Amino acid sequence: MHAALVQGTPEIFNSDQGAQFTWHRFTDALEAESIVISMDGRGRCMDNILIERFWRILRAMEVLR
Repeated sequence: MHAALVQGTPEIFNSDQGAQFTWHRFTDALEAESIVISMDGRGRCMDNILIERFWRILRAMEVLR
């Protein structure tokens, strides 16, 4: 994360509620940089399925060009 912050500091960090994103050292580091933390709600796995399908179709269309 520190290497990424060298490139610039985002105003908002959006993620799911995975363990790597809810770890206190990770969230503390974001807060130390005054980055707003935005996490998707629990139980929204269908959102991920739909967007993953979208990206898979888009990649397939790109390959078929």
